[in-house]
Amino acid sequence: MTISEMPLAPDSFKKRHHDAAWAVLERFATGLADKARSQGNAISVEDIHKALVSLKAQPNLFDDAWHALETEVTAANARRTPSIRNDPFGRLLVSRFAHLLEGREAGDLEHGALSREMLHPFFQVIRMMVGADTIEQIDSEIRAIVDTHAHEEDEMRDATDYWDHLSANPLVSKQITMVFVRMAMHFADYQKRKNWFIQLVNDNIHRNGSSWEFTEDHFIKLIHAMFRDVRTILSSPERSALLAAEIDHDKVAVLRRVMAHLDRDIAALHNREAAAWQNDGPA
Repeated sequence: MTISEMPLAPDSFKKRHHDAAWAVLERFATGLADKARSQGNAISVEDIHKALVSLKAQPNLFDDAWHALETEVTAANARRTPSIRNDPFGRLLVSRFAHLLEGREAGDLEHGALSREMLHPFFQVIRMMVGADTIEQIDSEIRAIVDTHAHEEDEMRDATDYWDHLSANPLVSKQITMVFVRMAMHFADYQKRKNWFIQLVNDNIHRNGSSWEFTEDHFIKLIHAMFRDVRTILSSPERSALLAAEIDHDKVAVLRRVMAHLDRDIAALHNREAAAWQNDGPA
């Protein structure tokens, strides 16, 4: 079977557009066939042109195709930038660095806060480093935990204390921490991966006219916040031994080297901030 002969999935984005496009073509062909039959199976170039003009005059001709596209784009956007209110996995990931976002403790963009526009490329990075299948599995497990602990009088589903409670759940906490463990292991070549991360975020931000850039300082603060739980595990002999039993001793050694690189970046960042504070101070 050739590529062109491969059957389309019964309910797919491509299949819906395929069906909508063929509906338009069939209408065009039917019109031409009727015209040809009325003229002794003969049709002219002018007839074809008139048929096209007739189709253009039908304002609802592509409604089915547009509806299929609109539905798919809406769904894709929902998957690509998870709703912080409705997606527990996405919210729990962001909770590790939410204080760095504009409007939170970090203040405004001019004072070093992260633009919320970086959340879309952040989730892209997570999928690329951890793997879409792993992400979907963890997401399903966390949703199952949410459903298990939900009850009819639970009116605090979106409240801050609800999410704090969910984040403290040992099963949930472990799942989120293991996402960042897997992510941290990709920073074995720290400088190369850091440059890649910064470039990917800047290349995929939906700027909407904004000139905000994701800088090295933003990266350092973000990674430091995200890997907080990983660092806590590594500082405990008992917990690091349990982690080594789960992911391998060599990988734990990689994590320690990544944290050492990050420590040096944090120290350099603090030095830059101290120098900037002195330069901006009173004469």
